[in-house]
Amino acid sequence: MAQDIAGDEERSGGIQVISRAASILNALGKHPQGMSLGAIAHDVDLPRSTVQRIVAALAEEGLVRSEGSGGVRLGPTLLKLVSTVHTDVIAIASPFLRQLCESTDETVSLGRASGRQIANIHSIVAERELRVVPRVGLNLPIYSTSGGRALLSLKTDDEIRIIVGEVLEPATEQTVRTVDSLLNKIADVRESGISMENGETVDGVSTLAVAIDTILGRYSVSVLFPTSRRKAKEALIRDALLECKNALIGEIGKLGQNN
Repeated sequence: MAQDIAGDEERSGGIQVISRAASILNALGKHPQGMSLGAIAHDVDLPRSTVQRIVAALAEEGLVRSEGSGGVRLGPTLLKLVSTVHTDVIAIASPFLRQLCESTDETVSLGRASGRQIANIHSIVAERELRVVPRVGLNLPIYSTSGGRALLSLKTDDEIRIIVGEVLEPATEQTVRTVDSLLNKIADVRESGISMENGETVDGVSTLAVAIDTILGRYSVSVLFPTSRRKAKEALIRDALLECKNALIGEIGKLGQNN
């Protein structure tokens, strides 16, 4: 009996340490610029000495790194693990993206934010004569693309101002020019759940997009098509996008969702 109690206490203590370490990693994930030990302790509501011991253990495994006055940041080992997640997401999302491509008969793209830009990490190109063919790895302005604005809609207005800065370089004559105009567009995205742009990034190309906020990260799903087809197909694409979004979140799991 005594051995069973000791074993239960050991397991309980181990689970507590894992939970505390996860809380610290989550806090650092929200502050990529780095955090002091005191700031981490305040954020996770733990004694500074406890945080220092856990951070030291995480640093030994490369999960965090300390940069002197710069504070503690996520480490290279964790960042390598995170990079593999995108491959996993592509594998999971591909059947749903293919279904979206087939139901709309238009090109579909999966994107993720990269600072002031959005990176196209996977595309399924429509099998038709007149189509949009995006380049995988292509980085586009986050403020002019529907996928970028869908992802920005998950941020606060203050966060958006920090990300995009004060100068929005135009890609075309239609590109949004001011931060206030951008915020108005993003407010519409938050209300409808759908982001749209017409020729703001590439002349003659329109896109509609949604953002998916999952346990594997935040991604955008976009449908790209010639602007000449917008009027005839917009309603169909909107419905198909929302259906795809719900299916993907159901498959991957939404952030904060208890499974």
